[in-house]
Amino acid sequence: MNSVAIVTGASQGIGRSTAIRLARDFSSIVLAARNANALKEVAATVKSAGAEPLICELDLSKIESAETLVKATLDRFGRIDALLNIAGAVPQIDLFEIQMNNGEQVWS
Repeated sequence: MNSVAIVTGASQGIGRSTAIRLARDFSSIVLAARNANALKEVAATVKSAGAEPLICELDLSKIESAETLVKATLDRFGRIDALLNIAGAVPQIDLFEIQMNNGEQVWS
């Protein structure tokens, strides 16, 4: 079965380990993070574990990056089956305190 997982924060730590582990269960893994060189290393490991990787170098603290990530995934694979949001781009606050001001995130 074709299945696609997106892993944010995939360049290191828990995100990296999660992406590599998911490569055994998903046919495609989308790797999202800011560090392109680290993502290339993770992509090679994901590929050797049996999944097709897609590298998305982006900064998820920017609102437009989420749309870019989803579009790249759908353009390449046509579906999204799982999203593991492991990137540490959001401060540890109540998500209901996040507001938008002219397209920028504002923390109350």
